[in-house]
Amino acid sequence: MIDDRTSREKSADDVMSERPTRRPVQVHTVTSLMTLQIPLDPLSWDLRDVRTWLRHLAARHQITVDLRLFHMNGRGMCLMNLQGFEYRVPVNGHILYEDFWRRVAVYRSFRKCKTHKK
Repeated sequence: MIDDRTSREKSADDVMSERPTRRPVQVHTVTSLMTLQIPLDPLSWDLRDVRTWLRHLAARHQITVDLRLFHMNGRGMCLMNLQGFEYRVPVNGHILYEDFWRRVAVYRSFRKCKTHKK
């Protein structure tokens, strides 16, 4: 893995202002979860699922992640704000934060669609 210390660090305000308030469900997000063989609902992830997701993102974005700093399940991840992710991955924590919350939003949209079909 590459330590991306040369990229410009973003402040919490930068990341929050760039983050759209609502995104459509993205098929590639659902597909990637199925490929990784982890549950669609991040709240149901166990420690192994969290680590599988972290390894996937680390490889995809070429960032270094210390898995020991993420000794938690999906519910624990939900309790972390942006600063919690950036504390654990100072340069690229925002990437993990954005991806995690996008997956939560995808699950909520998916669940809402299933409810409306009944």
